[in-house]
Amino acid sequence: MLLNYKKFTPEDEKARQKTPLLILHGLLGSLDNWRSQAQRLSIKRPVYALDLRNHGDSPHVKGMSYREMSEDVRQVALHENIASFHLLGHSMGGKVAMTLALSHGDLIKRLIVVDIAPKPYPPWHLKTLQGLLSIPLDKLESRREIDEYLKHWVEDPTERAFLLKNLKRRHKRNNQKASSANYQWRCNLSEISKNYLKIAGFIHPDTRFAGKTLFISGDKSPYIQKKDHPLIKALFPNSKIVCLKNAGHLPHIDEPDIFFNLLNQFLEHA
Repeated sequence: MLLNYKKFTPEDEKARQKTPLLILHGLLGSLDNWRSQAQRLSIKRPVYALDLRNHGDSPHVKGMSYREMSEDVRQVALHENIASFHLLGHSMGGKVAMTLALSHGDLIKRLIVVDIAPKPYPPWHLKTLQGLLSIPLDKLESRREIDEYLKHWVEDPTERAFLLKNLKRRHKRNNQKASSANYQWRCNLSEISKNYLKIAGFIHPDTRFAGKTLFISGDKSPYIQKKDHPLIKALFPNSKIVCLKNAGHLPHIDEPDIFFNLLNQFLEHA
């Protein structure tokens, strides 16, 4: 199985020869969430933004373990003949990135983990997934109606807009009524929900990643706390933890320029 991905290629020949950066999105996201940062970062090196399995335009398959998802990423590198690479992962993608670094550390030059720690989390997204699964797509005719329905489950309009990016129009046959299932889910929502407790959890191998690692968190986010720092340092001894002010769980969106400059500095001489 090969994931869907998009390559952002620098115009400069020297930049094209640099170690590429692979980017992994979070739960219910897609590579499109990272398009803006990928375009900016690709000025200095090749950048690959990936759709993880059951997300975006990647294949819908059974299984969502971090071992399986990290192997998917490794297969993209093999397919592109990439011997080693930098790896960035956000949230669920950060756990995929950490799993790959802890199991195949020789592949990764530098690791960036965005607003997630190597630990299990409470099932914070359970209500959201229940809400998404309950939406009667066969009865609702517009995105506005679907958004109104989802308000009962997700109050924040920004979060709803993010989640509804997973909707796509269904191509109807000539004999179908105009109101018949106008939309369907782009992601494999049933498989994601089925495996959600695995996604919320995290079982790391008894290994360490010695390469340079940057953890970036938002000071308004609960995902990385000071009590998590000893565990991070134990598994990633050559790591630095940076907390961005005025940022939440999406620091690359909340503080895009600061985030971009931080990454550029970290990868500058790599």
